[in-house]
Amino acid sequence: MSSWDEIETLARDRTMGAAATAERAARVLSSVPTEDLVDAVEELLTGHPAMGPMWRLANAMLTSRDPAEAAERFRGELAGDHTAAFALSPALPGRILTISSSATVVEALTIRKPRTVVCMESRPGGEGLSMAGMVSAYSDVEVIDDEVAIAEVPAEAVLIGADAITPTSVINKVKSLELVRAAEQANIPRYVVAGSVKLVPTELPVPELFQTVPLELFTGIALPAGLLKPPEVAQRAAAVPMHRALLALAERLEP
Repeated sequence: MSSWDEIETLARDRTMGAAATAERAARVLSSVPTEDLVDAVEELLTGHPAMGPMWRLANAMLTSRDPAEAAERFRGELAGDHTAAFALSPALPGRILTISSSATVVEALTIRKPRTVVCMESRPGGEGLSMAGMVSAYSDVEVIDDEVAIAEVPAEAVLIGADAITPTSVINKVKSLELVRAAEQANIPRYVVAGSVKLVPTELPVPELFQTVPLELFTGIALPAGLLKPPEVAQRAAAVPMHRALLALAERLEP
């Protein structure tokens, strides 16, 4: 399979999360000739416009004299992002409700080992079942209907991952907004855990199965830098550098 075939396949993939997709993209883009890099990046971002790490990888490669070296550095940064889970785990209570399937959420739960993890079915897609399987070795697990979860919020805290974090919002699986709002109304803590490469300085296109959740709805957002309040996370996201061509592409991809 040629590099371009791999890029087209990756752009169509809907099975991997944001971090895994970006890690694979870094490997594939490293072998793309410099003259084809812009087209390859655009193909991938068009396929995954809501994934913050993809935009960060693109910026790293497009602003470097050695794109392959930049991709390797990015992979190292991506690997170090697991420390966000350590920042969050001490704050988590014994019964946690989550949505969809996130590798960083799994890591935080694995460290904390809460008494019970309640997984929303997370339809469409049904990722809650796979999420339940990943944490069942450490906690009692319940898989619950999405509408019941939103109506009752049967937990002591809500924890979600993120495909991207912008200066105003978290992008995650559809129904995340309803879940977080319901938890806020019930005075239940709401947390996000994500790597630093999820931070982007601009609003991103939001495809059909994703939605934005305002930063101010969260109790805390765990990054490798620590468990932070929404205003500080907004500042950190806004300070991330981004190539002007990528900013223009983000605007162009808006539905």
